[in-house]
Amino acid sequence: MSRFHTPMFAVMEDRLNDTFCSIQYSLSGEPQYKAFDPDVTAMQTYQDQTFQPVYFVSESFEDAKSKLRNYASKIKKSFSLHYDPLTCSVEILDKPHKIKKALRQVADELKNLCFALDKLA
Repeated sequence: MSRFHTPMFAVMEDRLNDTFCSIQYSLSGEPQYKAFDPDVTAMQTYQDQTFQPVYFVSESFEDAKSKLRNYASKIKKSFSLHYDPLTCSVEILDKPHKIKKALRQVADELKNLCFALDKLA
């Protein structure tokens, strides 16, 4: 076995071929293109063994982000989440002390932003 045909190289080569084939398929005109609607997208079924039959397209990244946030806000759940950019983690806000901690972080960030704005004025 040559150094260029190790099992890891074969796996990487397969992934690159899959990526190339996926791009080629997506541009072939065979798949359908539909407007991005999270309610419809969430219900779309796919097979793992084939290329996806439908691509959902949005006007812009901001448009997709807005629609997805709106969709997510309607999901009924018994908890809230808070993203902590310092630790790059998401925390479940299910206890008062966790909510207070998140509020302090937001207040500190708001204070820093106000300070920066005052410096510019």
